[in-house]
Amino acid sequence: MITNLFLSVAEISLSVSLIVLLMLLLSPLFTKRYGSKWSYWIWIFLALRLLIPFRGADGITLLHALQHTSTQNSMEDRKNHQAPLPEKKTSVGMILELPAQMTAPIQTQSKKGGIQITPLDLIAIVWMLGSLAFLSIHLISYFHYKSQVRKRGTILKNSAILRQLSSQKRELHIKSTVQVVEFTQAPSPMLTGFLNPILILPKASYSEEELSFIFRHELVHLKRKDVFVKLLLAAANGIHWFNPLIWLMQKEAVLDMELSCDERVIEGADYHQRKAYTEVLLSLLCRGCTQKTRFSTEFYGGKQSMKKRFKNILNKRKKKNGAAIFLCVLVLTVTLGATIGCSTAKESGKSIPEQTEETDTYAQKQDTEENQETENQPTQDNQSVSDMPQNGQIYGYVREYSKDTLTIDRQIWATPKSPDWKPEYDEDAGFEVVDAPGEALTYTIHPECTYSSLENHQGPPKDLIREEFEACLREMEYPILWLIDLEDGQIKSIQEQYRP
Repeated sequence: MITNLFLSVAEISLSVSLIVLLMLLLSPLFTKRYGSKWSYWIWIFLALRLLIPFRGADGITLLHALQHTSTQNSMEDRKNHQAPLPEKKTSVGMILELPAQMTAPIQTQSKKGGIQITPLDLIAIVWMLGSLAFLSIHLISYFHYKSQVRKRGTILKNSAILRQLSSQKRELHIKSTVQVVEFTQAPSPMLTGFLNPILILPKASYSEEELSFIFRHELVHLKRKDVFVKLLLAAANGIHWFNPLIWLMQKEAVLDMELSCDERVIEGADYHQRKAYTEVLLSLLCRGCTQKTRFSTEFYGGKQSMKKRFKNILNKRKKKNGAAIFLCVLVLTVTLGATIGCSTAKESGKSIPEQTEETDTYAQKQDTEENQETENQPTQDNQSVSDMPQNGQIYGYVREYSKDTLTIDRQIWATPKSPDWKPEYDEDAGFEVVDAPGEALTYTIHPECTYSSLENHQGPPKDLIREEFEACLREMEYPILWLIDLEDGQIKSIQEQYRP
């Protein structure tokens, strides 16, 4: 479960990273020609995409269905003794295939029902712990800071200050209640609080003009719900903490948040008013407000950020509407999400699932090609494949199933070195699953027969009870290849091999 979730997150992180990199490279051009609010909305959209737990492969299920239908039709052709046609490889996107070693178990606790730990599982666990630690630290820091503000801060009741705040709220059509608190340790004027917003002012003397700009700036943040956006960005950063581009994305998004807020504050203002606004920002810079607090909208953002804000505020050039750019990024993000994916060797259908000696779920994968050939084929030799094997392992598709018997269309797992190999088979794949000569085989199911399937038809394996196996057969939309263990002509275990 965690491993599949991590693969989904990795796919999303990879596809979004390409958009983030493009945005970072084009950021100077965007800031110069388009309003910062469009870049800000793009960052919000990307943050939302980073938190949507759907893999790109889920968006192309129809193509997979068509591919499976083609495979099934090919099998029917072979049954009619027609020459097998080479399969067409359907390209559905760019797949980043993980090495098969990533899913090779490194620990098994018991023969049946044991826990298998793979390197990919360990990576997924580290990712999960890192995400929980990231989010926990920032949430704890936020609640601690807010509690300090409530304990040590002083609620301002100065009528002149409150009248000025009310005037700004009316202009911006804000009806929610906002407390103004003076807090000595505040790094700069800021707005914090998700449900009960608090406007925090450092302890200092402010002119009427300074308060006007400060209140308007923070109230614009309140009107746009920027505190919630900061929570969204932090959540995306926490989930994708392993990706340095997402860290850069959050930093750039916060800067565009402030730039777009500045643009809203000075909307319709002349050059002298803009200059006065920059002087207020400069006065805060000179006071040495350099600390940062999560989940708050700080008036001060660091020297480099302030330089960009000064330049943007004093820019007289009229900026273009960036709606078309936003739409292009949206389409590109969705397209990349549907074409970029991560998979393991098992998902590609070109490698044989691995197992340890303690489990019988898969055919073993050996280090050498000779051992691999031996394990990929049934334990009975294929010199008389038309005979009905009584012991060992065979492959097959389920044709009929009853409570006590199972009828299968037997298959041969052929490799380039086996006598069943034909020139028309796919040598690049390293194996070919073909129909065995003869009629379908019917076996009696042993009372203690065990069943297992692959989670989502690609791994890891999970044990089934008889009723679950029967439900799997009823709900099966595409043919599934099963590995069947025989003992004295009876079926002792039925294990899903893969879905073509």
